[in-house]
Amino acid sequence: MAGMHETPTMAAAQAGDPLCQSGRPVLSDPNGDFARHYNRQSFCFEHGLKGNPLFELDSLVALSQRLPAHPDFAYWSNGPVSVNDPWEKGMAARHSLQDTIAGIAGNNSIVILKHTEQDPVIGPVLREILSKFVEYAGAQMRDDVIVGESLILVSSPKRITPYHFDAELNYLVQVTGDKTFSVFDHTRALQVTDEELEGYFSGAPSAAKYRDANQANATVYDLKAGQGIHIPVTAPHWVQNGDNISVALSINYELKSVARRAKSYWLNHRLRKLGMTPASPGTSNFRDSLKTASATSLQGLRSLVRAAPPAPTWQVWTPR
Repeated sequence: MAGMHETPTMAAAQAGDPLCQSGRPVLSDPNGDFARHYNRQSFCFEHGLKGNPLFELDSLVALSQRLPAHPDFAYWSNGPVSVNDPWEKGMAARHSLQDTIAGIAGNNSIVILKHTEQDPVIGPVLREILSKFVEYAGAQMRDDVIVGESLILVSSPKRITPYHFDAELNYLVQVTGDKTFSVFDHTRALQVTDEELEGYFSGAPSAAKYRDANQANATVYDLKAGQGIHIPVTAPHWVQNGDNISVALSINYELKSVARRAKSYWLNHRLRKLGMTPASPGTSNFRDSLKTASATSLQGLRSLVRAAPPAPTWQVWTPR
């Protein structure tokens, strides 16, 4: 099992800093890990949010009541799921959002509270954390970020989070409980296929398919409260919670480079449906540029005949 690397003792937090618990700053980077491994490979880090009362269940129920009653702000699923189930599993008949959080210890559920950086109570803490990750990763990240978002994940003991990958760069911060976290190499074609990526960027969030044969190639972290994991864009992962309630903070960033690559995958998906075998993004910069331009034009034409999605009504976070 992969665990935490050894790090020097972190500097004591300044008195009165709301980000600090037990004399530890919320985030530190004594070895330069964030810049060195940024979007290349997963790695563990330490943080100071363990025991923070803002992440206790009562506080999270209150947070869920302050969030707008809109699907953009919360996802939850009740009942057992397996590693290869789609995200829709457990959503057909479910408890209310507040009842799911309050009863999380025994209802085999997962809750994801979204855009929590906009909340007036916990938001200032989360916006500072959003800034810290960008600061430590440096210009390579700062120049690529479009927007950032914080999600809070609350899940039951032994609950599985199905195998999937994301279009966002992710830092998963474990606040309460423990879990076994499997991360797969996003650069290996045998672990992430072009067809899966094409499907995902064409609107299928559960396009990634778990294969038992690949599990031996995963990096498996025994993640404890007070630790976190960096997950590169499109790196597949799945989670098995331990014996206790889990509360985790997912810090996500949309990137310009990924938005460009997404257009190539979107176009390749359509070319493959026509019987063609398109080249993978990254094979040729010239070809990628043509695909990006073509996809932009085609998506623009589609928007003329389809209703455009509504613009966000919340204030998005961007780097300073």
